[in-house]
Amino acid sequence: MLDNKRIAAFITMKRKERGMTQSEVAERLGVSYQAVSKWENGTIPNVEILVELARLLQVSVDTLLSGGESWFSYEKAGINLPSLQAFKGEAAAFCTADAPRVVNVPGYAPPLLDIHFPDMQEPVLMMNTDTIGSKCKLAAKYGYLEVVGRDIVNDLVANACTAGAHPLVFLNSIVGGGMDRELFSSLLKGIAEGCEENGCAFVGGSTNIQPQTMQARDYVLSGSIAGVVEKSKILDGTAICKGDIVLAIASNGLHVAHYTQMRVLLDKMPWLETEKIENETFIQHIMKPYPVYYKALKSLLGREELHGIANFTVRGFTNGHLCTLMPEGLTAELDLRKLRLLPFFRFLKKVTGYDESEMLFHDNCGVGLCLIVAPDSAAEIASHVSQHFDCYELGRVKAGSEKVVTKNHVKW
Repeated sequence: MLDNKRIAAFITMKRKERGMTQSEVAERLGVSYQAVSKWENGTIPNVEILVELARLLQVSVDTLLSGGESWFSYEKAGINLPSLQAFKGEAAAFCTADAPRVVNVPGYAPPLLDIHFPDMQEPVLMMNTDTIGSKCKLAAKYGYLEVVGRDIVNDLVANACTAGAHPLVFLNSIVGGGMDRELFSSLLKGIAEGCEENGCAFVGGSTNIQPQTMQARDYVLSGSIAGVVEKSKILDGTAICKGDIVLAIASNGLHVAHYTQMRVLLDKMPWLETEKIENETFIQHIMKPYPVYYKALKSLLGREELHGIANFTVRGFTNGHLCTLMPEGLTAELDLRKLRLLPFFRFLKKVTGYDESEMLFHDNCGVGLCLIVAPDSAAEIASHVSQHFDCYELGRVKAGSEKVVTKNHVKW
């Protein structure tokens, strides 16, 4: 039960503490002088104005409605509702303006999409969700917040491409231990830039504060993407055949995987922070943004000569996406002598003590994606991709019972 008299007295007290007259409050909030006078005589402000009034008086909505400090409130739990509400308004500015497929319905928050595709006979929607955790922790510590915002977009778009899909829209979710508007804004800026680079509309998301379960500067970033592909052009591996060429597209480092291991490594070997590898520090290497592979793949998706795309980010050569993509009775034979190893992975092998099999099992070792293509088109496709990323033949498809085999050894 609200105590109108106590709320009125509290509003009056906080207004005077702020050195403001009723007229000044009215002007700041865009209401009449009479409305402010009524609030200070026992009339409760309407819901639409409560948040703005609380922000002006520099208190939480809970505190205002309780007529002063309460032992039980969002504010006492560590959540500043006015600040969170204000940030949600700021966050909207990062979304794609006038996204062509977004249907705007006044007063309706979740995005609505027009899914009419007149240039497709059987359009199929592709949806995917991912979360970045440990790299977020390192990004906050070393100042790479915008990088992880771009990372989650580029990673999800690359995953969409492995199905043959073009990206349409992206939504994010940020869960943090405290209301750090600068941190959250940096993440959203990175997401917006990533969406723009990939021709994908950033249509919204959610921000949640959980001070009772997370530390103040801790946060987890998640994202969801929707894409579209013609049903007959889905890349599911069924088009792969004997004699196909496996083309490697270079990575630039770890991308978004194995950062829990990197944190353990840094805890045990803090000197790694400033260790130089090819004129860049260890931190600079591990915090490189996930590449925008879509710019190289966009015009290839849907071509009959493209039989499959495998993402090497999460798992390595012998246990990853390429294994699940290969049809029964066919083997992707990868020649490790042809692998163009990044110096970072040579250094990583040295400090971890991994042998070659462990490196190939855990890490991409310099390969971000693999394309499985018809042999007659391999040179032309590799030339096209090489305009954006290093691309070269890494292996061939042959008959066999194992999905992926390797021959020879990496030039460590």
